[in-house]
Amino acid sequence: MSKAKDLRQRLVGKAKQAVGEIIGDQALHDDGKAEADRPNNHHEERPPLNPLKKLRQLT
Repeated sequence: MSKAKDLRQRLVGKAKQAVGEIIGDQALHDDGKAEADRPNNHHEERPPLNPLKKLRQLT
């Protein structure tokens, strides 16, 4: 996921958490908390860095 999508996910989760707290819906509060605290796994999906790739293209 991109940073924007991660931020959106966290904001939506925090909003759900707040609304659940205000209206007294524990399930919505817990769902929002889980969504806001979900780990960001996008770093594991990227291929490993290859710093010599550009050098090989130039030669």
